[in-house]
Amino acid sequence: MKKFKLTLLTILVGFLLLFLHNSWYYPVRRGYDAGIHQEYTRILIFEERIPTKKDTPESYNPPTFYFLSGKLAQAVQPLFNYNLIDSLKSWQLLVALFMPVVGWLWFDIFKHLNPEYKNWALFFLIWLLSLPVINKMAPMYNIETPSLILGSVIVWYLVKFVLKKPTPAKAFLLGILGGIIFSFRIMTGSLLLSLGLIMILLSWFKKVSFKKMLWLNLIFTVVALVTGAQYYFHYRDQGVFDSGENVSMYRGVPLWQRQPRNFYTDTFFKTMLQIPVRPNFPNRFIPIFYSTFWGDYWNYYQHRRYPLSSEEEIYFSQSPNREKISKERLVLLAWQNRINVIPTIVLIAGMLIAVKQLIVSLAKRGVESKAVLAENFLTLFFIVAFLTFFFTGIYFPNTYKGDNIKASYILYAIPVLIYFGTKFLITISQRSKIIALTLAAMVSLSILSNLHFDWF
Repeated sequence: MKKFKLTLLTILVGFLLLFLHNSWYYPVRRGYDAGIHQEYTRILIFEERIPTKKDTPESYNPPTFYFLSGKLAQAVQPLFNYNLIDSLKSWQLLVALFMPVVGWLWFDIFKHLNPEYKNWALFFLIWLLSLPVINKMAPMYNIETPSLILGSVIVWYLVKFVLKKPTPAKAFLLGILGGIIFSFRIMTGSLLLSLGLIMILLSWFKKVSFKKMLWLNLIFTVVALVTGAQYYFHYRDQGVFDSGENVSMYRGVPLWQRQPRNFYTDTFFKTMLQIPVRPNFPNRFIPIFYSTFWGDYWNYYQHRRYPLSSEEEIYFSQSPNREKISKERLVLLAWQNRINVIPTIVLIAGMLIAVKQLIVSLAKRGVESKAVLAENFLTLFFIVAFLTFFFTGIYFPNTYKGDNIKASYILYAIPVLIYFGTKFLITISQRSKIIALTLAAMVSLSILSNLHFDWF
């Protein structure tokens, strides 16, 4: 037991050092839409008002994230020559401190639901915290990473304490937590919807009475909305439900006509494995999502160790900054997409089995164990989060570039993929240890590659 705990601690400390290193060296002014996020923060802190669309396109977001990060930056401004934006380095470092906590919460969930597979729990932890999409986002100034942190707390609390014995007090606390994450970003509403649905399933599975389910759901919903939906209500006529470009242009266009067919169907498989970076395969959902999950399609995580050569500086002299990339870094991104093909198949297989398990549970109106009930929630959570993300990509189309296709938009649900990917390997190991070890070895090789990518 001591050896196991020491191994766990070593893993967490190792990743803590990685996250701190990346947050320290990653420029605070770089990252997805960093400039317009930071403009929101500047206006909120110095002008003490909510920005409008004219101020920043991010004005549809609630102010919670900007207020908290801005106040922290304001408190440490003397350390950064009284420059608010530079002071946001403190927020980067704070997030880095919380990332191992995210790993531990999901590790504890996995161990709680699979107590006989402790070594696999460690494997799950390493795989999760090595993901490029997580390591890439952690040092950036964005709302997605805090959503991952808060979402992990909520899922952990639900799985460990609520599902086994739901009570009004627990529903109340769940509502507060749900309201807090909802006050960060509207996309996290998918988690709230999942929480409401699992309460309904508790009644469907005959774990609680229909009357109690209604009472629990009412408490949770009211508390969550009162806590986190006030911004959306008071600013409902000021574009808080409009995110993206050309919103008015597409308002009268039927949903199924807003994206071309190739948005759904094109894979560009060969190109995706060779040059997985913008401006290739624009507005193609599958290759861009894949390349933002395992690599850096949008070219914001520009590694310091792969600078442009003098010849490349001349070649890219007329190109936008986000299209400038060295040959060595392009080779790295191509390798990332190649080495993670098998792990992707493992993740998809794991999710398909999870969906099948959910369907069987719904058909039988029952679950074999509390672990299956919790896994049904995890499945439901990922499905709702992914469909919400996919829907927004259609409802708010960016047809010329597709820059709303980012795996990071469902960062708070991505641990579910790794959970069921690991469960798939466990299932295979019960039938064929040779196949399971082969697959685990291939995933392990991809983890090593991911860690090489992660180091900024």
